[in-house]
Amino acid sequence: MKKNLLDQPLFRITVPPIYGLMMYFLILLINNDLGQITDTVLTQELLLCVVLAFLTSESLRLTIVLFEKKVGHELRRTGNITLLFFTSLLISAAIIFAAVYYYFSEIEGNSYFVLFKSNLIKLVSIYSISGLLYTLFYLSIYFLSVKNETEIKREDLKRQNLEHQLEIFNNEINPSLLFQSLETLISLVHHNIDAAEDFVDRLSLVYRYILDNRKKELVKVEDELQATKNLFLLFKEKYPEQISLTIAPWTGEKGKLLVPNSLPMLLDCVVNSTIISGYQPLNIRISFDEEGYLVMQYQENDKLSLDAMIKKRHKNLHQAFAYFSDKPVIQIKAYGDAFIKLPLLELKEEL
Repeated sequence: MKKNLLDQPLFRITVPPIYGLMMYFLILLINNDLGQITDTVLTQELLLCVVLAFLTSESLRLTIVLFEKKVGHELRRTGNITLLFFTSLLISAAIIFAAVYYYFSEIEGNSYFVLFKSNLIKLVSIYSISGLLYTLFYLSIYFLSVKNETEIKREDLKRQNLEHQLEIFNNEINPSLLFQSLETLISLVHHNIDAAEDFVDRLSLVYRYILDNRKKELVKVEDELQATKNLFLLFKEKYPEQISLTIAPWTGEKGKLLVPNSLPMLLDCVVNSTIISGYQPLNIRISFDEEGYLVMQYQENDKLSLDAMIKKRHKNLHQAFAYFSDKPVIQIKAYGDAFIKLPLLELKEEL
């Protein structure tokens, strides 16, 4: 555990004098002798109270440190807390008793019977109670530190998990897209060499984009839109009359970002999870709303069973955006249309 407040040098130097001064005023108040302050402030009794404050705080701090090393995390148990309070009370009383006895017998020159005087009893009682309060203060800081460290560890584990999911998402290349593209390419080679060459160029652009940006955290919206267009042209070769893509002009402010490959992946999932035919064409529209979302809209015509890989990619998509924004990825189905909304992101640092 990190060094807490009670172990800080500044706290150990500055607090005991204040603590001793408060004890001095408290004792004068109990004795109904506040008039002594007008005579002189810097008295032997005041110095005694400050010295007692240093002795009490340092001895209790050392006791707590040794106690914590002995029991470790078991300090949170009720029995150990009770034992710590009892030990603190005994140590405070013993140190104050010894110090005050030495002061009255050696410095003041009083006899041994001064031990029974009320001043000694008051000092021992007050500093013993203050020792308990000191211990209570330490335990409050201790438990608060434990709680904060637990929260930090929980958040750190959550962040590491999100980073891992983001890495999986960025490194993910859909094998079915490659297989489908190769099938389309083989068909084109037998019928149209020029079209096959164009298809290879587009396919290389798609995978170059995936590979070039797999290590980046975020990319520009414009880059994602262009990559989506390139991927759409690949699907257009397979469904020349059954699929269309409309992209609304991007008129928003510059600097908006998306998770790399999120939009092309979304297009891939939509195409592969939808029944496409001449009677049921797939018309996809990409636009931007006023709430800061990119919206992909298409006719709802899902296949009876979704591929497990598509479900996994949707899950990874949600987790990837959750790493950068509190705004969630939204999926809505209404009036025969499906809507998938990706939050537009921004960072102060330049990519």
